[in-house]
Amino acid sequence: MRPPRLFNLMLTAFALVIVLGISGMALAFWLVMGQSNPEQMRWMEAEAAARTQATRLAAYYQRVGSWRGVERQLGPIPQGFGSIKGAVSLLDANGRVVAGRRRPIILRGNEAVLRIPIVVNNQQVGTLVISVVDTDEAFPVGNLNRRSLLLGMLSAGAGLMAVLLVLAAVFSRQISTPLRQISAAAHAIAEGDHSSRVQTANVRELADLSASFNRMAEALQQADQQRRQLTADIAHELRTPLSIIKGRLEGIQDGVYEADAEQIEALLAEVALLERLINDLHLLALADAGQLPLYREVVSPQMLVNEAIRSFTPTADERNVRLSATIDDHLPDIEVDPQRIAQVLGNLIGNALRHTPAGGEVIVSAHRDESGIRFEVRDTGAGIDPADLPYIFDRFYKADRARSRSSGGAGLGLAIARRLVEAHGGQIWATSALQQGTTVSFRLPVSPTASEPANQLSTGALLNNI
Repeated sequence: MRPPRLFNLMLTAFALVIVLGISGMALAFWLVMGQSNPEQMRWMEAEAAARTQATRLAAYYQRVGSWRGVERQLGPIPQGFGSIKGAVSLLDANGRVVAGRRRPIILRGNEAVLRIPIVVNNQQVGTLVISVVDTDEAFPVGNLNRRSLLLGMLSAGAGLMAVLLVLAAVFSRQISTPLRQISAAAHAIAEGDHSSRVQTANVRELADLSASFNRMAEALQQADQQRRQLTADIAHELRTPLSIIKGRLEGIQDGVYEADAEQIEALLAEVALLERLINDLHLLALADAGQLPLYREVVSPQMLVNEAIRSFTPTADERNVRLSATIDDHLPDIEVDPQRIAQVLGNLIGNALRHTPAGGEVIVSAHRDESGIRFEVRDTGAGIDPADLPYIFDRFYKADRARSRSSGGAGLGLAIARRLVEAHGGQIWATSALQQGTTVSFRLPVSPTASEPANQLSTGALLNNI
């Protein structure tokens, strides 16, 4: 089950605050009312009804301007309110009875009187007098226990506040804890600890943020490991030719070797290896920075394949490997840097020739598919282990660790090929099976301005040993 969204969580929190606030007010009123005896409640209801009648009479006076005809217009003044019965009189501003009970009110000790002034425009224009005989207790209207009311309200408010504080703490913890974890993990990563991770949160947005943070941390950790490995590989690749050059020069200096053409040729070969390695690393650095210069031209895929076959035919002959090409009819031109694509084909064909035994075959092909022009270099070598296949385009990766530098290179050829193809907006991939050979393919987009050639070789044209 997915965790709730932050919006839903906050909406629930606010809804709970509203519901609990209203419930707390109702509870406080219920508690206060529960502390009041039924007799007090009866008198409170009667007083409220009397004040409503007084408001009605004030509205009449304001409309008419006098008390004339008040009972004819509003009806007789009720003699009692609610369950409380008694004598009710309406007096004018001079104290004369104008409605209701006409006889004078005489207090006998057990008679309670409540006077409600009637005010219009800040001037008292009359009085509503209520007289009730009660032999058991004095008239208690308005004498509600205010202390009980205050204590009840304070108690209910304190309880409600405690509940809301607990809810606020729970909801705040759901939000703040994952954020603190992410902040701490970010500080740890900034200090070099790329193994730091955060736990999944219980809020959907924060859970997604935690998952994204963990993926970022994992990518940083892998990048750091690759950087360390890259540094170690570069140091190793540079150390070997430098050690050879240094050893031979010291041998010449000590008289162990003669400074003849053979020694100079060996030193130049090691220098050439160093130069190639440095150039390859420089090319990869430019590609990574997005600053690799490309000098695009509209060229024919057939021309690129033929030139690559022509360049590697002598090497194939030396290794007794059959090198051929197949090209589809009427392939459209592509807009690429011909030297860079030739470098890609050269790296792929060179790898294929190194891994194809004598008597084997390497086939270079170009086909049209739904996304562009697909180039393939297929060999009949030993193939690549499935465990190594996902990493063959990584820098300095060698599926066969036993290969020497002279026979296998530094392990940058496929990495360079990938970066050059991607710089052209293409894709590169490999398929292989043990003892069945390897096929490395890359696809390049067709130039939007390219035209279909009128004449090309027939489908399946086989170019052998050009």
